[in-house]
Amino acid sequence: MYGVINKSLRDMVVEQFGEAKWSEVLQRSGVPDDSFLAMQSYDDDITYSLAQACADEMEIDLSDALRAFGVHWVENTVAKQYETLMRAAGSDMLSFLGNLNNLHDRISSTFLNYRPPSFEIKKDAGEQVEILYLSERVGLTPFVEGLLHGLAARFNQEMAIIEIVPQPVARGEQTLFKLSMG
Repeated sequence: MYGVINKSLRDMVVEQFGEAKWSEVLQRSGVPDDSFLAMQSYDDDITYSLAQACADEMEIDLSDALRAFGVHWVENTVAKQYETLMRAAGSDMLSFLGNLNNLHDRISSTFLNYRPPSFEIKKDAGEQVEILYLSERVGLTPFVEGLLHGLAARFNQEMAIIEIVPQPVARGEQTLFKLSMG
């Protein structure tokens, strides 16, 4: 993953718990240095180690830590660093979700060897929306859940996740999110 992810995780911990807690996270994770370069690619294991160390330090499940990080990503990192791209992707949650793959395509030229997830969005005649999340990475479904909650808040959209259905795949992760949007 890219340094921007690790920097954002650091920012979340420091904003909520202080520098000393981040030092404890680094020590627990075994990650030697927190001077991540935003546009540089780092081994995914570094990010996973940091996330697990955050969960352990806060004495919460990794899933809860990833959900909180997803919300933080939307409310803080994206709002500060990618606001122009966010606005260009849609003025409401449904149009934004429909443009997620285009958004990832637009930023792919910025990051070398970029491996973004993909999303398939289906809306029925009512207020139900299905989002199929596909990624070559495993374990990030709770992060996506947090992203959805963060996006709902950003767009002032009532949203409830009705069901999260993991889908079997040979490699990576595929999850179906069923949403109610009022």
